[in-house]
Amino acid sequence: MGLTIHYSGKLKSASLLSELIDEIKDIAKTNEWKYFVFEDKFPKDSFSKEIDKKNLYGIMLNPPGSEPVCFSFLNNGKMCGILNHNHLQIDPSINGIMLYTISTKTQFSTPEIHQKIILLLDYVKTKYLKKFECYDEGKFWETRDKETLVEIFERNERLINSFSSAIEMIPKNEGENLEDYLIRMAEIINSKEK
Repeated sequence: MGLTIHYSGKLKSASLLSELIDEIKDIAKTNEWKYFVFEDKFPKDSFSKEIDKKNLYGIMLNPPGSEPVCFSFLNNGKMCGILNHNHLQIDPSINGIMLYTISTKTQFSTPEIHQKIILLLDYVKTKYLKKFECYDEGKFWETRDKETLVEIFERNERLINSFSSAIEMIPKNEGENLEDYLIRMAEIINSKEK
């Protein structure tokens, strides 16, 4: 559970990578966000059809309380996050949506940071990417409505807190497996709500 942004796309041109990295570094420094640069130039300054499973190209940001925001690519120019790339090392058959969709959880940051990430994605999409798609569980990408974003953050916080409280108030019985425990907890909570 947690508020997440899912996005994918392709770099318009291999030659744009250095410019993208430089611009994202400047934005990171301005916001005092940590960042990490992967490879900063594609071989022969062009994309390749055969995927190089060893290298990732681009940059990754670490806004406070958020999972990494990756502007990183495989050598075919398609976006691929650090977690996806790590999975590729374990399972070379991974492909499609699993490989090319980056997911960044922002639940433990703030609505303001979530908003900044969305606006940054929008800017990068316009200047550097093609075939870009974004699904924002906070609905800010679609609506640009700050109030909706704050309401969703607050709702998720309440859900997490109520689950934590339930765990504290309803202890697991000795020898009870996790599935039975969760079912019993749900039954107790549902009976109290009636």
